[in-house]
Amino acid sequence: MLRAIPSLNKTKLKTLLFPLALGATSALTGCGGYDDPERGSARQIAEDFSVQLEVLTNYQAAGDELAQRCKREGGSGAICSTYRISLSNAGKAALAPGASEWNLYFHSVRRTLALINRDDLRLEHVKGDLHRLVPLAHFPGLAQGETLQLDFLAEYWFQFESDFMPRLFTVDAEGQAHVIHSTDSDSIADLVQPIPTNHPDNWKRVSADANVLATATSRFEEFSRRGVQEGDRWKSRIIPKPLQHESRGIAVDVSAGVTVNSGAMPAETVDVIKQRLSAFGLTGEGAGAYPVSVEIDTKQFVNTAESYWLEAGETGALIIAADQAGAFYGLQSLLGLIDVRAATLTTARVVDAPRFPHRGLFLDVGRNFHSKALVLKLLDQMAAYKLNRFHLHLSDDEGWRLEVPGLPELTEIGSRRCFDLEENRCLLPQLGSGPTTENNGSGHFSVEDYIEIVRYAGERHIEVIPEFDMPAHARAAVVSMEARYRRLKESDLQAAARYRLIDAEDSSRFLSVQFYDDSYVNPCIDSTYQFVGKVISEVQAMHQRAGYPLQSWHFGGDEAVNILASNSFEDAPGQDPAKGDVDAGARQQPWSGSPQCQKLVASGAIADISGLGSYYARRVASQVHDAGIPTLGAWNDGVKAVKDAGEELATENNYVNSWAPLVWGGGDESSHFAAAGFGVVQSHSDFLYFDMPYEVDPKEPGYYWASRYTDTRKTFSYAPLITAQLAEVSTDRDGNAWSAKAADASFATSVRGIQGNLWSEVVRTDAQVEYMMFPRLLALAERAWHQASWELDAAPGQEFSAESGLVDVAALDADWGAFAAALGHKELLKLDLTGVGYRIPVPGALNDKGHLKVAQALPGLVTEYHDGESWRPITAETPAEKADTIRTRSADGRRTSRAVSVSVTGGGL
Repeated sequence: MLRAIPSLNKTKLKTLLFPLALGATSALTGCGGYDDPERGSARQIAEDFSVQLEVLTNYQAAGDELAQRCKREGGSGAICSTYRISLSNAGKAALAPGASEWNLYFHSVRRTLALINRDDLRLEHVKGDLHRLVPLAHFPGLAQGETLQLDFLAEYWFQFESDFMPRLFTVDAEGQAHVIHSTDSDSIADLVQPIPTNHPDNWKRVSADANVLATATSRFEEFSRRGVQEGDRWKSRIIPKPLQHESRGIAVDVSAGVTVNSGAMPAETVDVIKQRLSAFGLTGEGAGAYPVSVEIDTKQFVNTAESYWLEAGETGALIIAADQAGAFYGLQSLLGLIDVRAATLTTARVVDAPRFPHRGLFLDVGRNFHSKALVLKLLDQMAAYKLNRFHLHLSDDEGWRLEVPGLPELTEIGSRRCFDLEENRCLLPQLGSGPTTENNGSGHFSVEDYIEIVRYAGERHIEVIPEFDMPAHARAAVVSMEARYRRLKESDLQAAARYRLIDAEDSSRFLSVQFYDDSYVNPCIDSTYQFVGKVISEVQAMHQRAGYPLQSWHFGGDEAVNILASNSFEDAPGQDPAKGDVDAGARQQPWSGSPQCQKLVASGAIADISGLGSYYARRVASQVHDAGIPTLGAWNDGVKAVKDAGEELATENNYVNSWAPLVWGGGDESSHFAAAGFGVVQSHSDFLYFDMPYEVDPKEPGYYWASRYTDTRKTFSYAPLITAQLAEVSTDRDGNAWSAKAADASFATSVRGIQGNLWSEVVRTDAQVEYMMFPRLLALAERAWHQASWELDAAPGQEFSAESGLVDVAALDADWGAFAAALGHKELLKLDLTGVGYRIPVPGALNDKGHLKVAQALPGLVTEYHDGESWRPITAETPAEKADTIRTRSADGRRTSRAVSVSVTGGGL
């Protein structure tokens, strides 16, 4: 692993890029000769070569040769896979042999440990997911039409195609980068070989992996088992489900539009409703329009914020609300009664109030940037389904995404990724961004952008919670402030050091979860807190300008660890076959080699280095309190050493996002933090992380460390107050049963709410965000707003498992059936009309001895088959022998799911 690269002059940079003698090679021209020397080998590879990426082996048996090699190379838990990069010379000339003037750079979210099939290139880890290959003197070159196969040993596994990253690039002797043209796309469809599913070695990782591969047949069986709601009761179903709802069952024609007499509601909030009606083609002010009156009467409600009554009759509707938010949600429920396709509204009486005050959605724009337009679209949908907390992750190792006046380096350098080994212009490429800034690896919100987002959210009764993740996950800030230090140190050393984030004498060796060795802010130096204070004050000023004062500050705090110090490794050479071998000097605790931190320990401020996480939390809490911000948030491991939040933290309100997978004890962690005085926002990654794949199909995109799949139904089944019951109705990451014990009865009082979360490591584009978020967001909204009948009451100490039989699974299935019917028949079209590119579910089907059987996850969508010439809707008369390939069409008919093959009685691809 390379350490941080110091400032280099041009001669030294060239030596670093090409550490062996360059050995100028005579260039030949013509068929079979070498390429034009004016172009150079790096450009030749970039312009002429095609690339294919493929999985070789995922499955690993204990003690086999793969495991032994993995242990020697330092793989976590001695668990490894192998994969291949194939470079094919499609040009008209050979690639020159020897230590030519090129290096190959590539991204891998799996730590790549060794090149295992060749000794004529050297593998180096640069930083994070960036790796490079350096050709050696005996590299033979590559003739025209030949393919160079590069086989690698990597930590963990590649079970989904989205593990692979685009934008491989070469670098020439002058340090100029050239992206390989055939890989320069956010799509990996033409880059990655399909992971074969006809042998478990490819899509399973261990013998105990009991997951069911998603095929046309397995989907048919699962969707059929769930059942569907019969009839048209979906017409009156509101998402999220109200507290009380009495359908009158009369369909009122609203084709002339809906008009709103908003009373005391502010015009900008009423405009939100009018914009939604306009998208549905239902605006109207004439005599034929359906009239809606809104009143706010606090006296009618007792201590129930955001509540409302709705009476929707044949001649009009009346909403009475406890407050402005309740009035807004009453109007959204009215829109929920509308079937846009038929332009009808089903009459009903509704009495409603939310179950939780925190109904959240999290978006990571740090790993990959996502546009303001996307954020505004998400806020519209959050408002439509009554979510009210938007947690915006604005910084991470791979990017700082908000302009901060007075600290220009944060966006001039920290928001950009390009090829600059010295990182004077930008951060190093990561996560498939390649060597240029012309993709979502780069980008930031200006001050005015952020003010617009806060104001837009506020008009929709949504609080924006900014997060700047520290002390770990902070490389973008660290690199930016080091650039600032270099810029100012000659003219004003004191000013240069004011916002510096590292102890320059820190000799600690560590590796972060994302494979960085220089990404942690030092919590022992005052300049760190000057930086935090500066960011707090500037963001607070933006909220003031927006007209919505800053109420919550989230400091992140997660994963400040050295992964090499964990129990998955041992000092090399070790004897445990289930642990990777690592040099003992690389297994230090973060900051243990910092003189400033050693001084802090000696002063008695903390007992030892392990107390630095809570020390940082306490100091930031004091800054937040002093700024007049009432609420402090953190990921739960950021405050794991805090024993009493009320006593130790200065802030008035403190909460954690409890994110550990339930199958790894996440429920117990939630209980622990509740007992320590924190409010708990349930965010468990195996149910509420929307970057997980929707299904167990290697073609489904996702980052699956917590769960092999999280479909919309799985999120719908989440039980935030008694998560242990989920052990009855779900499996662990490997498809096996698990168990959990219910929390104490008092735990429920600490739960502030739940939050869906989307991290962006493998989500590069705005379109991918929409695919991953929707329709799961609607299931999140259902659980955040409404407590279902199948959610059990507190049962302290009760153990749940696949065998416990305590959950009313029939009630859960029936509730899901009603939700799915409303989603498929009604709400997906609303998403289409408001421009949301939701995931269209892949259909299930079975050719049962000539009889075609079809099932959909969401009723109401059209299934199509290909007859050899064109796509046609499947009907009862469709011959089974013709429907060997099927797909689903979106509610508006404009998009389709991916196509799948149908097998005869029991197969499917």
